[in-house]
Amino acid sequence: MSNYLFIQSQDPFTEVRTEHQFALAGQLFDAGHNVQILLVQNGVIPARQGARSQHLDQLIEWGVPVLADDFSLQQRQISDDDLKDNIAVDSVDSVIDALLDGHKVIWN
Repeated sequence: MSNYLFIQSQDPFTEVRTEHQFALAGQLFDAGHNVQILLVQNGVIPARQGARSQHLDQLIEWGVPVLADDFSLQQRQISDDDLKDNIAVDSVDSVIDALLDGHKVIWN
């Protein structure tokens, strides 16, 4: 079993490739791997309550840990209270921690 950190920097409403990354994360999670997603830059847009991103919402429903970068949220004036349930706020420092811990990091 491997550990994966997916970093999503693109808005899934305008970039089709995000669907593929979320699908891969779901397949790995379903296969028993530890998967975590960090939303950064425009990737935080679907983290807002009321935003509907089928693939991201499905991952959250399955229990995949989803984090949103605090700086990216601040730049887009999204407060912690605006986030969907089960999305935690973190920083990009978690990427360094994941790399040091030997996680496989995939950035889109």
